[in-house]
Amino acid sequence: MRYPIFGIGLQGKSPNVTSQSRVNLYLDVQPQEDKTQTSLHARPGLSLFKDLGAEPVRGMLVVGSLMYVVHKSSFYEINNAGQETSRGTLNTSSGRVTMVKNNAGVIAIQDGTNGYFYTISSTTFATVTDADHIDTAVTVAYHDSFFFYPSPDSGKFFISTADATSVSNMMSALDFATAEKSPDNLLRVFDNSTEVLMLGEESIELWTNTGAADFPYERVVGGVMELGLEALYSVARFAESSVCMLAANREQGQVKVIKIEGFRYVTISTPELESIINGYTTSNATALSYVHEGHPFYQINFPTDNKSWLYDGLTSIWSEVSYGSAGARHRGEISINFLGKSYVSDYENGKIYQQIAGLMTDNDVPFAREVQSRHIFDEKYVQLARLWVDMENGTGTATGQGSDPQLMLTISKDGGHSFGSERTASMGKIGEYKERCVYRRLGRSYTWTFRLRVTDPAKTVFVGAWVNAI
Repeated sequence: MRYPIFGIGLQGKSPNVTSQSRVNLYLDVQPQEDKTQTSLHARPGLSLFKDLGAEPVRGMLVVGSLMYVVHKSSFYEINNAGQETSRGTLNTSSGRVTMVKNNAGVIAIQDGTNGYFYTISSTTFATVTDADHIDTAVTVAYHDSFFFYPSPDSGKFFISTADATSVSNMMSALDFATAEKSPDNLLRVFDNSTEVLMLGEESIELWTNTGAADFPYERVVGGVMELGLEALYSVARFAESSVCMLAANREQGQVKVIKIEGFRYVTISTPELESIINGYTTSNATALSYVHEGHPFYQINFPTDNKSWLYDGLTSIWSEVSYGSAGARHRGEISINFLGKSYVSDYENGKIYQQIAGLMTDNDVPFAREVQSRHIFDEKYVQLARLWVDMENGTGTATGQGSDPQLMLTISKDGGHSFGSERTASMGKIGEYKERCVYRRLGRSYTWTFRLRVTDPAKTVFVGAWVNAI
């Protein structure tokens, strides 16, 4: 018999139930089955675009053909050639910042200590001096001509004047409201296209612009969700009209990843993933999003536990993403789309990378691609004649590591608890398209789990894999 071995599961509660996993691989589905309907492809690699030095980038924003970046205390303008121009200096030098632009061409920056305005047309940078401004607001948002500032340790949020341009007269102390369905602290305001999300510790409310003269915003009737934001920087715009974040049900004590669409949310984390991430430190999680070859991705990082996970909005499947060969968290921290290309900042230093399809390295460091199979089992001992792994062969590099790329196989015969010694097969030197990755003399067992791994920097596509039993 011939058994396909790739599945879409994820190991969480028990490896005996499923031991499946994917690392730095995502699933692609063909609308009409050919050789196979599903294949596994490597996530994009990272190519260095700009290095601003030590300390991580604090915030990034794209306006037209320019990238704006806060690094240490400097506010930079960067063009598509990577040339930076200092445009201002913040009063702080560490910690995340948020940046948004209004219709008047003003970029608002907030760092939890001060607010700043940068006027693009005049290249003028200034600290906000308006006495009514919420200097200690950690974040700033923009919607329908207004900047939004949540007031720390309260449910209040303040709005600026419409398309504010003056640092000394940009808001009124009377222009505030309270997200008050639940008496919790408002953590962040986030623009969700037609509505504004008020993200609290215990609840999420949707507000909309009614155009009222006294105060233009009010809560949407029925627009309340009984769960709160778990991590301030886990919020990311996703695909065209939705927002993803790490959320918590404070009464039940569990965290999960949700996607908000319109007036409702859906849980996108699976029970298996939730069993994993609820064992992590979650309050400092961060997230980013991007689109790669037609797949909208939401990536969530858990810094304390050194782990990153990737959600594919096209297939609704989760995979782990990592750096190098030892399973460390992915380097990406903040993402932007700049001139039609995806860029991410490094969580540890001032490097900014372009994400490139087909690149199997992160800043010249190869990253592992790994898939762990479904359980192959029977009630009696079975002898397997061979394992055939169908891949895109002949993709080796011209020289150096990867010139003769190897596919590494380890086998578990105890339900995925432990794996045996490593066996290798050539994926084919460059141009050797007919090379086949076949393993024989696999022995006998009543349960089998296969782990396939590539660490050479050669293009990696798993078309399928099958075992033949005698």
